[in-house]
Amino acid sequence: MADQPTVRLGQELIKRRLASVTEVRKGMQAREDLRRSGTNTALGNVLVSRGVVSIQDLMSALATLGDLQMSCPNCQTVSRIENYDSRQRPVCASCTGELIYVGDAPSKPRTVTPRRNGEDDSPTLEGRTIGSCRIKRRIAAGGMGTVYEAEQINLGRIVALKVLAADLSRDATFVKRFLLEARAAAELNHRNIIHINDAGEDDGIFYYTMEFVPGENLAQRLKRERVLPVDVALQITQQVAEALAHAHERKIIHRDIKPENIMIKDDGTVKLADLGLAKKTMIEDTAVSSITQAGSVLGTPHYMAPEQARDFRLADHRSDLYSLGVTLYRAVGGCVPFDGNSPIEVMMKAVEGEKTPLHELVDGLPPEVEALIDRLMHTDPDHRFRDAKVLINALMSLRKHLIHS
Repeated sequence: MADQPTVRLGQELIKRRLASVTEVRKGMQAREDLRRSGTNTALGNVLVSRGVVSIQDLMSALATLGDLQMSCPNCQTVSRIENYDSRQRPVCASCTGELIYVGDAPSKPRTVTPRRNGEDDSPTLEGRTIGSCRIKRRIAAGGMGTVYEAEQINLGRIVALKVLAADLSRDATFVKRFLLEARAAAELNHRNIIHINDAGEDDGIFYYTMEFVPGENLAQRLKRERVLPVDVALQITQQVAEALAHAHERKIIHRDIKPENIMIKDDGTVKLADLGLAKKTMIEDTAVSSITQAGSVLGTPHYMAPEQARDFRLADHRSDLYSLGVTLYRAVGGCVPFDGNSPIEVMMKAVEGEKTPLHELVDGLPPEVEALIDRLMHTDPDHRFRDAKVLINALMSLRKHLIHS
């Protein structure tokens, strides 16, 4: 599986139009082939040797990501170069010798080391009191942190409490994004959105509390049932679209729509969860916009829109609709449309957009259902539904048509 610095470099080169998706994907495969034969090299070196990018363009991209390292042949000092200019010769701060490029695999990458299965490896907090909440049990763990069932002591009610992962809590950028976006999401008040009540910090632990929803998420249901009846899948999709319409009207996009974030109550009510990656658009506070950096890997590769894969800052409300389309594809077809051995491979397949047609997976699938999903998942955002409200109307018409057909 590709490491995060490699993923970020591939994304940066694609964003700069220095390399195509296909070229990066082939470079990744060549790198993997070399690794299997005992030669460990970096993606950038592979692409330079193939003539895809120049060494100067590679070094410029690495400097932007904070991953450019140059070595002094005189004193062996390795320096990280943040501002690279091909017209200038960088010199060693120790002995003033001229620095040379040493590769694009940083010894101390800025990003957090990927967790096994993408889960938070923080110590469990059962039995502790965080803020005004006594933690009862762990519900789920993910890349950003852990969710617990807790009792809010001062109000005597059960809540869900999400704690930012311990390693991310040491990164001021992640902490700022976690708290600001929790507060932005707390503005939302809708029957199909899990409401966020509070956000704060307790002895170095950053958290927010939210409505506790008994039931299961869509991922758990799909694991048990594999696929859903078409009308059930459309009903769930419509309720998520209702939640998105409310959020989008308030300039908030989710950026991580997937089955794990779709809760289903026993009465069938759907609640959209985990707006921890949500982004409030058109915010005047530049501190917020600066949080979402080009190197941040935000979202889930299997459900990520192509434009979000190219540059995470390009995600807008139509990216949420794409991810909802992938979720519907999974619920009806029994598998995700794009898969691979690494996150970047999955994202690149999404950019190329070549998926197995649903009618080949599902016998008797109404063509109107496949057409709706194909439109949601169009690689060009301009060819998707204009907004969630338009999607809701289309879903209502489709469901009515299927009932009477």
